[in-house]
Amino acid sequence: MSEPEPEHGPEGPEPEPIPRLRPSSSSVLDSDDLLPVVLRRLPPRPSSLPRASLVCRRWRDLVTSRDFLRDFREFHRAPPVLGLFHNTYLGAPDRRFVAAVDPPDRVPDSLFRMPCGRDHRSWRFLDCRHGRALLLGPMGPRREVLVWDPMTGARPCPWMPGTSVTGRCSAPVATQFQVVLVWFELGLTYLRRAVAAVYSSESGAWSHIITVQAPFVSTASNASKPGTLAGNAVYWLIPGSRVLEFDAVTRNLAVISVPAYTAGSLYWQCQLMPTDAKELGLAMVTEISIKLWKRDSGNACGWSMYSAVQLEGCLPPRKWMQEQPSLLGYHEESNAIFVWIEAGVFMIQLESMQSRLMCQGASNFEIYPFAGFYNRGDATAGAQGDEDVDARWPTAIVDMWHYEDPQGDSHGPYSMVSLQRWSGNGFFAEDFRVWRTDETKEQAILLTDAMLSL
Repeated sequence: MSEPEPEHGPEGPEPEPIPRLRPSSSSVLDSDDLLPVVLRRLPPRPSSLPRASLVCRRWRDLVTSRDFLRDFREFHRAPPVLGLFHNTYLGAPDRRFVAAVDPPDRVPDSLFRMPCGRDHRSWRFLDCRHGRALLLGPMGPRREVLVWDPMTGARPCPWMPGTSVTGRCSAPVATQFQVVLVWFELGLTYLRRAVAAVYSSESGAWSHIITVQAPFVSTASNASKPGTLAGNAVYWLIPGSRVLEFDAVTRNLAVISVPAYTAGSLYWQCQLMPTDAKELGLAMVTEISIKLWKRDSGNACGWSMYSAVQLEGCLPPRKWMQEQPSLLGYHEESNAIFVWIEAGVFMIQLESMQSRLMCQGASNFEIYPFAGFYNRGDATAGAQGDEDVDARWPTAIVDMWHYEDPQGDSHGPYSMVSLQRWSGNGFFAEDFRVWRTDETKEQAILLTDAMLSL
């Protein structure tokens, strides 16, 4: 019996494959040079480094070192949005912060206790930038300005320039070393003018006053939206279809007109934002899209529309079209815009078009997105003076409610404060039913039960 011939090709048997040597993951993580490179690529969520520190003592010592934390922040550059500060009460308790992330990434509430003590109701947020919040004190002969870093504590500025400021303060911008403050007041000729001053933390003093005539601004105008940083200038959208420009290099203050197409739009339908080229841009929202404009010196009107963002698909279907969507703010580092519809305030990341419900409430919120790198054990316990505030308060600023009239028409959203007042005046029957904004009409409950559930 003959032996079977070996199977091989015409050129002879195939050689045995040579195994490739791959470095094991354990050998990479054992290297003191490679481990920091790997760990700094963890996502910049508040829970990432605390979880890594639980692996072993070597990892804990690394991720808590100052050098690693500095490299970690430089690598990610844009810190995550941790939440929103706001100046809205609407019957809610005194807490002024809405978390943007869920556990385990949620930062402790104690970190965002107001630094003004029990008098914080008289203080207003004006802006948040570079991990700091800027607050303005109550009216008085001399108003205080406070720069607050929730991670390290508050730093007061000297009194506002001048012995008395009669105009309302606009939304200023806090940078790492400077604060730019803008407000409106009556000039010597009784014409309205915009006034600006710059505070430097290096010198510890305010600059001289800078002014520009603004006769188009009414005495009731209040530019409550934060400033927008584009290039070397800071811009504020002000009532009257105008933009106020402050050049941080030349220290000049100027007024710019908005595109003619947007001039008739309401204040809350427009939002300033920088373009990819770090130039001034403008967003205008309609019922179904956000149109993006940029300054264009070659255009007769000085502006040109360059893009449009469709809202369908990144926001829930709208059940009620009683009000136009509103643009409440923009966060430059994360390229996210904040849109209000009847269901609440949504943060939309303009690159990924992913959206997140931030809170519920009325459309005229004054919100100030706060972003920062937070590591447990690397921050203070927050400011003192708010220990009596219930830390279990949910992230929603306040629930909003709807009801159906006898003709079958839906109305709302309304706060429970308004509904309780109308009920006390006898406007509703005993079997009157309401439902929350995030619910359907079929889920309506008795108004009396809704009051007890709060």
